[in-house]
Amino acid sequence: MSTSQANLNVIKKIAVSDLRPGMVISGYVCDWAGDPAHWGRKTIQQQGEIEKIRANGIEEVYIDTSMGLDVAHAPTLREVKAEAAQEIKKIGLWDNSRQQQEAAAASKSKSLQDELANARKVTDQARKVVAGVLTDVRLGKQVEIEPVREAVERMTESAFTNPGAILSLSLIKRKDEYTFMHSVNVGVFLMSFCQSMGMDREKIVQAGIGGMLHDIGKMKVPTEILNSPNKLTDAEFNVMKAHPTFSEEILRETDGISELSVQVSVQHHERFNGSGYPHKLEGNAIGLYGQMAAIVDVYDAITSDRSYHKGMISHEALEKMYEWCKHHFDLALFQQFVQCVGIYPVGSMVRLENQRVGVVVENHKESLLFPVVRLIIDAKKKCAIDPVTVDLLSKRNEQSFRIVDHESPSKWGVDPKKYMPRPELYR
Repeated sequence: MSTSQANLNVIKKIAVSDLRPGMVISGYVCDWAGDPAHWGRKTIQQQGEIEKIRANGIEEVYIDTSMGLDVAHAPTLREVKAEAAQEIKKIGLWDNSRQQQEAAAASKSKSLQDELANARKVTDQARKVVAGVLTDVRLGKQVEIEPVREAVERMTESAFTNPGAILSLSLIKRKDEYTFMHSVNVGVFLMSFCQSMGMDREKIVQAGIGGMLHDIGKMKVPTEILNSPNKLTDAEFNVMKAHPTFSEEILRETDGISELSVQVSVQHHERFNGSGYPHKLEGNAIGLYGQMAAIVDVYDAITSDRSYHKGMISHEALEKMYEWCKHHFDLALFQQFVQCVGIYPVGSMVRLENQRVGVVVENHKESLLFPVVRLIIDAKKKCAIDPVTVDLLSKRNEQSFRIVDHESPSKWGVDPKKYMPRPELYR
């Protein structure tokens, strides 16, 4: 939900049970930003409209108190955002010593800059493989799993060499290749997520295959619905919601596919409170890998530009997802995902105590609060500076180098990819 600073105190979050006719809904506490939302701002006229909202599994909404009735003690959007930001930051204080030791034992410790070229190569190969598989399915051909497995194994090898390299390439989000890029990104995020949880390599590969093929069922959805530039109608949205079932049907007819990979594809839209689809599974009736897939699918979807919405910047996405954890995700799993991508994800912009603004170019697993930052702007003077790369971990005892806030790239007219190591690889 995009809201100006002026509205932070008049927008409030309430339970659907507190909704009354005369209230103005400005947003819904659900992850529809990842799919074509078919509802928008509306004034509640009658009780039946509230029942429809509840029937769709929505338990909380935002109301605009400047336009309609108020709920006196409900938290404001400002308070909700502040709590989410604080909770995300707390994750950076976790003791990561065990994960560090395991990662060091498994990793070949190649530097991010040295691994980037290989990571870009295997990611591009994976995109081509996914494009070919999806095209084949659209034409009614059988899925060949071996090329997908080979691509995922190469990506896994890169992730074990330097997890940050392949993860950073998720910054490449071409709107005209969304279906292919999203499939590859979900595979990458899911593999990195599994790796961060210490899973064995074969499970990581199977999860990656499931991630790469999680949307294969969309090839059975009519193209006019799949590629619609407009918000979908209820009827069209119901057709779209069938795609995980189509994915399961296709994959169960595929030789060599694992049950783990199928679980990823069929359960990535299930939600903890039973409001998801296609089977409305609740809680731990959703498999572990289905739960993990749901988290990474939403994260990549809401940080991507689509024809019907502008992608969120990474910290806004994490804060929103923390809010959704109350109903949609397992909180402990989401916290682990934040550990995986970082509380200041690669490509995000931050402002330091000394009023320097920069782009996060790398994270330290041992301390998520102190990433490597490419400083490019003097916020006090509102001007560019000669770029300089600073490892904040080495300056952790210097107050002036503490991160004090996130910054929006659009505010400064900056493309973060231009300041990454080897920026030519992010085109």
